Amino acid sequence: MWGYDPGQHSRVPLLDALEAGPDGRAPRPKTAPRRPGLVPAHPDLAASRIPDDLVADCLLAWAGEWSKGYVVVDTHPGANPLTDGAMQAADLVVVPVILAAREMDALEGMLADYVAYRLLLVPNMVPGVPNRRFVERLARSAGTTPVAPPISEHRWLRRRLRRAAVTLELNPGARLKAAADEFQRVAVTVGEILGH
Repeated sequence: MWGYDPGQHSRVPLLDALEAGPDGRAPRPKTAPRRPGLVPAHPDLAASRIPDDLVADCLLAWAGEWSKGYVVVDTHPGANPLTDGAMQAADLVVVPVILAAREMDALEGMLADYVAYRLLLVPNMVPGVPNRRFVERLARSAGTTPVAPPISEHRWLRRRLRRAAVTLELNPGARLKAAADEFQRVAVTVGEILGH
């Protein structure tokens, strides 16, 4: 989505840095105008046997070397040691929540499995009139876990070709500004929880 195709590169900087350990050199985030720094994933990460504790130690060590306030470290999708290690190192884990039956089942399982982590639930792709049953289920499931302002279902975002962050567009139209405002409200909530 940010214009980085791992198939075009023979090296895997994230994997190389993880194998070197926390005392090695941090991977350099890829930068581009109006995008956050990105340490990209690669299909080879799925086959790696990097333990979650090492991932957490590396991320904590590298955070001091990265000058940007936020860096996206992309890992292989799903539950795996890379994800677990990233969660261990995180001050806050932002969890997108889809208000649908299977997704709510998965959320409830995640909340039970990750009770020791600091989480923020973000209702995502919420239709104009959300199903009341799922809204109530989210409220019950969340318990004391904070819930951020929702992100509407912006179907046009899926077809968007520009790779700049919507919150950093220089001249947004009304539709883009409405989406950016929702993302900004989530960012403000993150800052408030973290005391920034």
